[in-house]
Parts: sequence; structure tokens; C-alpha cells
Amino acid sequence: MQFGIFGVGDIAVDPWTGKAPSEHERIKNMVAVAMKAEEIGLDVIAVGEHHNPPFVTSSLTTILGYIAARTSRIILSTSVTLITTNDPVKIAEDYATLQHLADGRVDLMLGRGNTGPVYPWFGKDIRDGLGLAVENYALLRQL
Repeated sequence: MQFGIFGVGDIAVDPWTGKAPSEHERIKNMVAVAMKAEEIGLDVIAVGEHHNPPFVTSSLTTILGYIAARTSRIILSTSVTLITTNDPVKIAEDYATLQHLADGRVDLMLGRGNTGPVYPWFGKDIRDGLGLAVENYALLRQL
């Protein structure tokens, strides 16, 4: 069994201060949480991909790459990488590179996404989500 922290990178009002952090502060706080998670002995830090407000996690390989450089043991998980709106070749390239940089600590979790308005930003239609997931996963698995 593994224990860890899952986050989606949302910008929410801090219940203690009543203030929402800036995008910069939220990203830096995510890194600080990952470092603290490793320090206290947790096994996994997981970050989910989102492309719409109020989230700051549109570039998981960048965030996880930075966390990888600041940690040495904790598993770096995507909770979730969107298989429908991302190019599977780019996923394979980016995460293979990250896997090397992180010394094998990357755990890639895939999902199709459920935010309809985001699909057109990538030239996709959410009604094709299941077919895209199956097709893109098959190619990613080959790669």
C-alpha cells in the first residue's frame, strides 16, 4: 500500500486567510507540498491535468519535472493526463523524458476528461471522447 497526496491544482480561497492565492503562489505551494510529502515519508505526489480556470495544472510535465529536481524518492504521478486532448506521441515523448530525469519515479495515469468546453480548444468534440481515448491509448501503448 502507498500513501500520498492528490491534488488538482485548483485556486481556492484559503479558509484561514479568506484569500485566494495567485497562480504563481499556487504552483509554488504545490512544489512545497510535494517536498514536504517526501520529507515526512509519503510515497506519492499526484497532480491532475486541467486547462480551464480555476486550475493551474495545464503543463504537468513542467510541474512534475520541477518537483523531480527538488526531490529524490517520492513517486510523481499524474492524476490524470488527458489521453483525448493530448497527442499520444507527445505524451510518450514528454513522459519518457520525464521518466529519465526523475530516475524512474513517474507514474502515468490516463483519463479522457469530462469538461466539454475544453475539447474544442484542442480541435476535439467531447462526444468523441470515448473513441479518442481508445484510439490514442492504443497508439500510446505501441509507442
